[in-house]
Amino acid sequence: MSNENGEIQRLRRTIEHLSDQMIRSKEQEERTLAEFSEMNNELVTLHRLLAKNNNSLEAARQQAVDAGDSKIAFIAGISHDFRTPLNGILGMAEMLKLSPLSEEQENSVSVIQDAAKLLLKLIQDLLDLSKLEAGQMRLELGEVDLQETINYIVRLLEPQVRKNGNQLSIDCDPRISTLLEGDSTRITQILINLIQNANKFTSEGTVRIRVTLMKDDEITQMIRLEVEDTGIGISEEDQNQLFQPYVQTERGRSSEYGGTGLGLSICRSLVTLMEGQIGVDSQEGEGSTFWFELTLGKKDGNQSANQSVASAQEHQGRDMDDEAPSISVLLADDNVINRQLVMLQLKKLGITQVDAVVNGEEAIAAFLSKKYSLILMDYMMPLMDGLQATRKIRSIEMDEMRHTTPIIAMTGNVMQGEKDKCMEAGMNDFIGKPFTLEILSKMIEKWQQSSEPTEVLNMSIVHEIAELNTDGDRTLLGMLLDMYRTDTPGKIEVLRRHIVSGDHVAATEVAHDLKSGSLSLGIRYLSTLFARIEQFAKEGQSRKAEPLLDALLPAYQAACESLQRVSKD
Repeated sequence: MSNENGEIQRLRRTIEHLSDQMIRSKEQEERTLAEFSEMNNELVTLHRLLAKNNNSLEAARQQAVDAGDSKIAFIAGISHDFRTPLNGILGMAEMLKLSPLSEEQENSVSVIQDAAKLLLKLIQDLLDLSKLEAGQMRLELGEVDLQETINYIVRLLEPQVRKNGNQLSIDCDPRISTLLEGDSTRITQILINLIQNANKFTSEGTVRIRVTLMKDDEITQMIRLEVEDTGIGISEEDQNQLFQPYVQTERGRSSEYGGTGLGLSICRSLVTLMEGQIGVDSQEGEGSTFWFELTLGKKDGNQSANQSVASAQEHQGRDMDDEAPSISVLLADDNVINRQLVMLQLKKLGITQVDAVVNGEEAIAAFLSKKYSLILMDYMMPLMDGLQATRKIRSIEMDEMRHTTPIIAMTGNVMQGEKDKCMEAGMNDFIGKPFTLEILSKMIEKWQQSSEPTEVLNMSIVHEIAELNTDGDRTLLGMLLDMYRTDTPGKIEVLRRHIVSGDHVAATEVAHDLKSGSLSLGIRYLSTLFARIEQFAKEGQSRKAEPLLDALLPAYQAACESLQRVSKD
């Protein structure tokens, strides 16, 4: 019996021990669940806070983007508003200077021109700074002929340098390749700014341009460009902050020199954009040397990047009076001063067949009533602006299978985004206000048509294809058009790359292929463009074909639209 009682006692203790363990385990489980629940609540709260912060950050980011866009739009608007009257001032001053004047009158006109050009430079500096700050500045890579670039700058600035009693000299390393790859426009902009600064702070001294080859390998060359002067020099304190926006030296802030302090900041930003370096070496009273270093790609071939420019200058020397009767121009601009100015400029170029209208609606009405060799279209006009008018004109050309009339945008808003809008609307080119007589002359020569425009389609060939039946429901013309649409845009882009890069052999092959394919479908006008490009490429003069590239896609689209209508009919 005692054994049984002992066994019962052990079992009771075992049960009590297990019960105690179960109770403790339950309590531990409850504590764990409570801690997990608390952690989960904290995670939910944290998630909500993160979501709220993300929303706040996104709102802040969007606000910053909107603020940047608003700033760009504001600067662009201000630029346009300033450039429009400046176009009238500079243009009229140029026309006035071409007329007989006394010495006193010539001096007065020169003062007007210098003041207007200074104001224009300040506007351009502000616009460049805004684009750089907004990250909207884009490089335009192409051929760079440094020797020709420097020669151009010297021709441009030498009168200013001599006026200050200075001598301008050039020292260019002969080991530098004739043709390099980079942004020639921005390199020119930087050099002009540095040379003008050197001249401004130097009197009866020397301004020297020095270009040196620093490194050379199979595909690139590192170039150092220096502008050295014997002017007033810069203190070490001023040198440390010289490339910041709106910063000028103490001497530079004086009314004797003027300026906004933006030029060097823009130069630094442009050099940085080109992945280069810029700096200055100077001692106060002993002159300065501003320098920048760039790594530029090498290009094959010996053709000068400025051959087309030289060609344009040669053509400019021709007497345009012989060609004037064949040129008729439609001018659309709501600003009376600009209309008068452009008409005077055209008259000076020997072009007298000019019709002027004040808005897009009138431009369309004039286009419908008469054929024009060229349309000069202001960007901003009342009732209907230049973009809307251009789209309507392009639509009419497609509907009536007309040849595409060159339309040149005229505007004071010279930002790349506005240029893109013009091209998307169907315009062929862009001329920023203010523009000189020389710029207008080159633009007209680039786009004028010396012969009667050809038709979009050769209808006899098109009708022959359209009359052929296929085994299916679709017409042969429709099937061929689909194949043409699939291949042609890509081939046009390939052709563009070959032309721009100067690959004459490849450009010839692609142009010939596109010409043959277009002719087989009865596409007349576009095939003539391909034929002209092919001929230029065969002659090793691809650069001369570049002005034709912008006409290809509009002509292609017009041909496809016309063929589509015929196919449906």
